[in-house]
Amino acid sequence: MRLKFIFFVYFFNFVTFGYGANILFLSPLASPSHHNWNRNLYLAMVKNGHNVTALSPDIDQDITENLHYIKLDGVYEGIHNSSDDAIDMIDFAKASEWQAFKVFWHYCTVNNHLAAKSQGLQTLLNYPDTFKFDLIVMDYTIGGFLIGFLHKFRYPPVVAVTAFSVPHYFTKTFGGHRQPSYIPHHGSRFSDSMTFYERIINQIYYLIDDYNYHFKFIPDQNELMHEMFKYKNLPHITELQKYFGLALVNVHPAVEQYPPLPSNMIPVGGLQIVDPKPLNPEIKSFIEAGKQGTVLFSLGTNVKSEMLDDVMKKMFVSVFAELPQYNFLWKYESDLKISLPKNVMIQAWLKQNDILAHKNLKAFISHCGLMSTQEATWRGVPVVGMPFFADQRRNIIGLVNRGTGIELDVFTLKRDEFKAALLEILENPKYYENAQRRAHVFQDQKEKPLERAVFWLEWAMRHKNDFHIIQSPVQVIGSFIGNGYDVMLFGLAIVVVFILTIFKCYQKFCNKKSEQKEKLN
Repeated sequence: MRLKFIFFVYFFNFVTFGYGANILFLSPLASPSHHNWNRNLYLAMVKNGHNVTALSPDIDQDITENLHYIKLDGVYEGIHNSSDDAIDMIDFAKASEWQAFKVFWHYCTVNNHLAAKSQGLQTLLNYPDTFKFDLIVMDYTIGGFLIGFLHKFRYPPVVAVTAFSVPHYFTKTFGGHRQPSYIPHHGSRFSDSMTFYERIINQIYYLIDDYNYHFKFIPDQNELMHEMFKYKNLPHITELQKYFGLALVNVHPAVEQYPPLPSNMIPVGGLQIVDPKPLNPEIKSFIEAGKQGTVLFSLGTNVKSEMLDDVMKKMFVSVFAELPQYNFLWKYESDLKISLPKNVMIQAWLKQNDILAHKNLKAFISHCGLMSTQEATWRGVPVVGMPFFADQRRNIIGLVNRGTGIELDVFTLKRDEFKAALLEILENPKYYENAQRRAHVFQDQKEKPLERAVFWLEWAMRHKNDFHIIQSPVQVIGSFIGNGYDVMLFGLAIVVVFILTIFKCYQKFCNKKSEQKEKLN
């Protein structure tokens, strides 16, 4: 009987986990929200019996068995403080859409060059080339030189992930088809219903981004990769990209329109959303004390509330004081130094996932980052959006068009406008009703997004030699042929030749007629 029991336990573990694999996560982007998204993958894979090594600028203070962090030290400090190329987030937010393209790729380049200088990178580079990783998972949001580890560790299966929707360069890498006629560029202010003029501008945005990516960013990253990975036979970075077997992308139609995905791009939108945990008693009591409800105010992790000017902060507090029927829970990262009314609480860190799930949470004042937008949509909470940069503008426009949000410009915002927007979102039931409908659509899935992501990561290890079965043919033939541009050009050439032939014939006919007239004269 004992032997049967031991066999059953062994068999169950084998069927459930297959084996305890060694997995390398490469997550170079310095962004706490992206780290939170990636961390859910780390923890889920550890829970399934695997060993995870994560190269990242972010690490957790809590120790998790079988999760080992290698910190990319100095990346945050360089981006925000000490580097000559430091990025001022408020200046980034004030940049025009045209300027924002340059700033975005500058941010990506600076981030990766700082990662290349870190001691953490050297630690992983010092691993023996024979060290066996069963899977490499790379956060390819900002692309980059770290794909050189694929060559170093002798080409295990590699999967790309991104919390940043479906970046258009992802679509090309994985053999998809870009749809600029109804998919607004992430840096635009367009919706999925664009005018003819907007479609022209949107196409130009994509072309500018293509230029920056293919002719500036990729050459820079290829040079950096060859500088850091000193192998004579190291391929070009674009050749290494072809080894990606599949991609996990952070999209769901309840939140945004996205282009048709090839079979090797798996939608896992909202995987960071987990079952709510019990709230801190003080915060829970404050939320429940709001007579008509409580409002959460958070500007995310890249732009902090403390970065706003003092006039703006005082305006927020004065408006909150005039709405005593509601409580306001504000994520503020330092000492506000303003006398607060009883209905306002500030906290340096708030567990957004858990707070949005509370039944007395009636609205969310947000910067409208994608993950915050997804979490509000999943919980059915209407949004007052104050976007700053990147996809945040596109996200709030989506909420406005769906009737679940109101947009405000934080740099021109007036007191009365802010108060009116709050009252509209809180007291007009249409916003809550629309948000609840979206929530039901988002939640109605056969498995949780995180479970789907884990399945496909383990699938990649089980079928490491058969990626070609699910890969798009466009990955092989290229987007030029895959989109039929060669056939269109051939057809255009035939039309041009035909027109030129007709024109030549007409010219000859006219010349002949002219010669005959001259002879008659």
